[in-house]
Amino acid sequence: MKSTQRMPALFLSHGSPMMALEHSQTTEFFKKLSDKFPEPKAIVIFSAHYDRRGPVTITSGHTLGTIHDFYGFPKPLYDIDYSAKGAPELAQKAAKLLQDAGISAQLDSNQGLDHGAWIPMLYMYPQKNVPIIQVSINSYMDAVSHYEIGRWLRPLREEGVLFVGSGGISHNLREIFAPVQDPHRVEKVNQFTGWVSDQLASGNISALLDYLNQAPHARFNHPTPDHYLPLPCILGTSYEDEIGEVLHRAIDLEILALDAYGFGIAA
Repeated sequence: MKSTQRMPALFLSHGSPMMALEHSQTTEFFKKLSDKFPEPKAIVIFSAHYDRRGPVTITSGHTLGTIHDFYGFPKPLYDIDYSAKGAPELAQKAAKLLQDAGISAQLDSNQGLDHGAWIPMLYMYPQKNVPIIQVSINSYMDAVSHYEIGRWLRPLREEGVLFVGSGGISHNLREIFAPVQDPHRVEKVNQFTGWVSDQLASGNISALLDYLNQAPHARFNHPTPDHYLPLPCILGTSYEDEIGEVLHRAIDLEILALDAYGFGIAA
């Protein structure tokens, strides 16, 4: 029986698209993660790859198709189909919550799931039995604006809705493919991810929203903000009595941190 208790809010680092084919400590973590809480009525996902200018855009289709939004990968990756159930009524409710708060929001009945959304879901809910909506981020807006979006959607957690922010707590692809590597790059990633976990543990949300000014090596870890911005969305959905905890730590390609954080997960 589906529960209507307050559901958790999660930030997940989704890694490379190859995570859908190459099993690892992180995919094992995804597989077991849904065992930590009741089955949600629905899932709201903020993904780094659903990045839109203008109004906040919310998927409202009855079915969300699988978007293979990457190039040059093996054919089996393009054969994966995670056609999820949509949640049109939830999308309309989410849009109204934002509009009532003075935030411009619109629905998109054609948008499917990008790989930042369907890769974690492929492992967490392989039966595709939980309805999903995606809420867009906007790289031209700051972290505080994304926090506000999460804050106004937060009441949905009390209605059995699971929130997932899917990005990457470090995401410097330029450095990964650079012909000359930064000799301090591993240290820079470790300092940044350690700082994030420290701020979460101390409940210092204001620092996490001001990460570009306060975090060590913020621009090295995030040359663009898209993979960080799902975290402020999730911070907005958290409650004052919840402390963010580190659920998982891993690293890929030496500097691609795959850390995951959770709010409201019972010990």
